[in-house]
Amino acid sequence: MVEQFKLHFMKKLYALAMAFFAIITVSAQLAVQVTAPGVVKLTYGASNDYSIYGPGFEVPTFWIHVWSSAGDNSTGTMYDDSWGNSNVTMNWDATASAYVGTIDLNTKVFTNGNKVFAAGTTVSNLGFVFKNQQNGATQQSGDLLASDFGFTPTTLVVLGTDNTARAKKSFVSNGKLYTSHQGNIALTIFEMSGKLVKSFTSAANGDAIDLNVEKAGLYLVKITRGTETEVVKFAK
Repeated sequence: MVEQFKLHFMKKLYALAMAFFAIITVSAQLAVQVTAPGVVKLTYGASNDYSIYGPGFEVPTFWIHVWSSAGDNSTGTMYDDSWGNSNVTMNWDATASAYVGTIDLNTKVFTNGNKVFAAGTTVSNLGFVFKNQQNGATQQSGDLLASDFGFTPTTLVVLGTDNTARAKKSFVSNGKLYTSHQGNIALTIFEMSGKLVKSFTSAANGDAIDLNVEKAGLYLVKITRGTETEVVKFAK
């Protein structure tokens, strides 16, 4: 009886050790971290293990198909990308020796319906798929859940009240854009449906820029200066 008990105990211990090893291995392959309210950083392949998804030899970029199920955010609504229009990428980072990507849920447009989370939304989980093409895929990973790789619930920035966010990025208040960008910038304003409202250029010098949006609603303004791009969500 004692020997049987020892054998049973050793089997249990071995199973627990293997499960723990599997968790460590998966975590080493892919890490999903919330780095700021609504900002999610993904790091993949730092352990040189690409068994979740093989991007191919020296491929610099691949895409992420992203969704949040109705039960995984405080709106109770499904937000997802169109399979034929992914807008988040994983890019090779030589410093990290890994692929790194960022999903900014404060500004991300979910391309199936061009929906954007409202400010103050709490997101408790994300689903995603790695894939090799923006408009579809000939190679892809299985469905992945961010919570399996370190993601923790996050609440999106509340527009006009987060001073930390204001210090780091552009924001809109009372219909005027405040930005740290300097020089000529291109501004493109969209309705949340994706419909273009207007596009114009402005000389940014630290003063407020009047966006001249007349109709009440929720909008996105895309700010472009050279190769730098920023998208800001605002309400009129």
